[in-house]
Amino acid sequence: MEGNTEYYKGSYVVLSDPKTGGILAISGKNAVSNATGYSLIDASRNIFTSPMTPGSIVKGASMLVGYTTGTVQIGETIYDECIKIAGTPEKCSHAKLGRINDIEALAYSSNVYQFHIAMRVSGNQYYYGMPMHASLDDFETYRNVFRQFGLGVKTGVDFPVESVGNIGTGTSPGLLLDFAMGQYDTYTVMQMSQYITTIANDGVRIQPHFLKSVHESTDDGSLGPEISSVSRTELGTLPYDEAYLDRIQEGFQAVMSYGLGKGVMGTSPNPAGKTGTSETFLDTDGDGVIDTETISNAFVGYAPYDDPVMTIAVTSPDISHPSTTNSYFSYVNRRLSKQISSKFFELYGNPA
Repeated sequence: MEGNTEYYKGSYVVLSDPKTGGILAISGKNAVSNATGYSLIDASRNIFTSPMTPGSIVKGASMLVGYTTGTVQIGETIYDECIKIAGTPEKCSHAKLGRINDIEALAYSSNVYQFHIAMRVSGNQYYYGMPMHASLDDFETYRNVFRQFGLGVKTGVDFPVESVGNIGTGTSPGLLLDFAMGQYDTYTVMQMSQYITTIANDGVRIQPHFLKSVHESTDDGSLGPEISSVSRTELGTLPYDEAYLDRIQEGFQAVMSYGLGKGVMGTSPNPAGKTGTSETFLDTDGDGVIDTETISNAFVGYAPYDDPVMTIAVTSPDISHPSTTNSYFSYVNRRLSKQISSKFFELYGNPA
C-alpha cells in the first residue's frame, strides 16, 4: 500500500461515446481488507449513487458563468495572487501564477481567476480585506449553468437509481468562492461524465445509456434479428454564444498540451480535459461526526479534440490526507486515466 493512503478505498471510471451517449465501459472497484491482505469488490453502483466534491474539473462551467454574465471577457487577463476577504483566511491558487488570461487560467487551474469572476457575479469590487456579500441568486446563477451540463440534475441514464448529488444550502460569500472552484456542491461520476460529454459534443447534452439494441432470442444463443435500438437522445443545448464554448474547449486542450493535465491521457491523440483536486471529509469511526480531512482527485477528458470518439471520467476519493509526518500524495487517478485512455486507442485505433 502506498504511504498516506489509508483512507483510499477505490476508484471509479466511465467511458462514453460523446456522439450517441452510449456508455462504452464502467468500472468501480473497492479494496477491502481481509485476513490475507486485500481483496477487490465491485463498487460500480457508486458511479451513480455516491457523489464527490469534484474540484477544478468544473472550471469550464464556472468560466462559462463569467462569459455569459459579462463579468469576464474572452482573453481577459487577471493577476493571480492570494485574495483576502474580511473574516476569512487568504484564499489562493496552488501557486502564484501572476498575470494570466482565461486559457491559461484553465491550463494551470487558477483558483484566483475563478474567485474574481465569482466576486464580480455577486456585485463585489475586490480589494484586499474587503467585506463580501453574496445571495442565493448568485449561487443560482452558477447552478443554472452547471445544470445545463448535467451537474446537479439527474443524467437520465438507464440505471434503476441515481443521485443528483448534494446541493449546498449555505449562502455565505466564502462558499460562493468555493463553489466556483468545485469545492462545495458534490456530483456523481456519471454526472461528471455527462458534463465532459456535453463539452466534447459542442454543447449538446446527451442522455447516457447502456442499452444499445434489443434482439430476438435464438435457439443457438446467437444474436437474433433486431427488434429495437436506442437512438441518440438530446436533453438540451447550451443556449449561449458558440464562441464561449469554443474558448472553454481551447482551454481544456491547453490543459492537456502544456498545462497541469499534460500526459494524463497517455497516448490518446490530441486530447482535451481537466484535472481536479478537492478537499473532502470523512467520518472514520462511524459516530456521525466528520473527523478527518482527505484529498480526492478527479479527471475528465476526451479525444481527439477536433472530432471526439470517447470521453472519460475518473475519480479517486480520499487518496491522501494532510499529515505532519508523511507528505506523500498518490497519483493513482493520473495513472488510471493514462492507462485506460491509452488502452482505448490501442484497442480501437486512432480515428483517421
